[in-house]
Amino acid sequence: MTSHDYLVEMSFAPFASLPSPQEVVTFAERFALPTLDALEGLAAAGRIVAGGPALASVGFAFIARAATPQELEEMVAGLPLWTRAQTRVVALGTFESRAATIRGRLQKARKAAAPRPPSR
Repeated sequence: MTSHDYLVEMSFAPFASLPSPQEVVTFAERFALPTLDALEGLAAAGRIVAGGPALASVGFAFIARAATPQELEEMVAGLPLWTRAQTRVVALGTFESRAATIRGRLQKARKAAAPRPPSR
C-alpha cells in the first residue's frame, strides 16, 4: 500500500490568565507529557518521519506518514492534546510529481508559443 506524507502543525492559544501551579501540573501530566510520549512512539514506528516542538512558540510540527486520510485522522485525533490544539494539515506531494506536472505544462506552452506558418 502506498503511503502519503502530511505536514501537521498543532498550535495552542495562550492562556487568558496565568495558570495556577496545580493547573500547570494537571496540564503537564494529563496532556503535554502523554502527547510527547505518543509522538515519540509514532516516530519510533516510522509514522512520524520528522518534526518536533515548534521553537519560540507553543506547539508541534511534524511530517506524518499515513496510507489514507482516515489513518492520519485517527493518528492525530489520538493525541491527548488534540482536543485543545488548533491543528493544520497539509497533504504533501513529491518533488518528482511536481516536476512532471511542470514539464507537461512547459511542453504545451512551447507548442502554443511556437511560430506558426503563415496562412494562405
